[in-house]
Amino acid sequence: MYLPLFFNTDDLTCLVVGGGSVALRKIEVLLYGGCINILVISPEVAPALSELISKNSLAYRQRKFQTGDCMGKHLVISATGDETVNRKVSEEARWLGIPVNVVDAPELSTVIFPAIERNEPFVMAVSTGGSAPFMAGEIRDRLKKYTEGFSEWIAVASRFRDIVCKSTDDIGEKRNIYKRFTDAGLINDSDNSPDSNDLDIWLNWLDKISKARDKN
Repeated sequence: MYLPLFFNTDDLTCLVVGGGSVALRKIEVLLYGGCINILVISPEVAPALSELISKNSLAYRQRKFQTGDCMGKHLVISATGDETVNRKVSEEARWLGIPVNVVDAPELSTVIFPAIERNEPFVMAVSTGGSAPFMAGEIRDRLKKYTEGFSEWIAVASRFRDIVCKSTDDIGEKRNIYKRFTDAGLINDSDNSPDSNDLDIWLNWLDKISKARDKN
């Protein structure tokens, strides 16, 4: 069983062991997620990966994995295709308490990669728990059409949350106020959210939106 979590990629140091197409795909995911402190270790790298390393100024050590390579890393990925090497990487990372992903070997992994849809500040991650990874991307693509407008909605919600937090410290009251926001439904720029720090103005605005939508 896996617990879904999101990494803060600021200053996240990552190690990728392997130099083929699988390692390339994993590095692309890391870069997509904002990771820039990436070290690649492999005796050889494919031309496409070499180009990616150069383009993004990634660190590269042209050699085999050695004991101690995982030290100081926050995330380790092994994509060598060599079961012995993958197991060594996994064992060292786990001994050091570092999250590790071994491609196509969930039994050697403590973390797995989901299929990601990113439209900041909205981020959706879909996983099959390692049982059928090829399905994660398909499910993500099918869900995308239901998330249109979520980014704008979250942006308005962020402003609203700041005002609520400044207005009350009561957890129960906050929960009730947030429910009024979500009950109003999907909100975007065309709804003309208030340019105000007055919570009452926001609540009156939400009530008007809710009533207008109830009529429709």
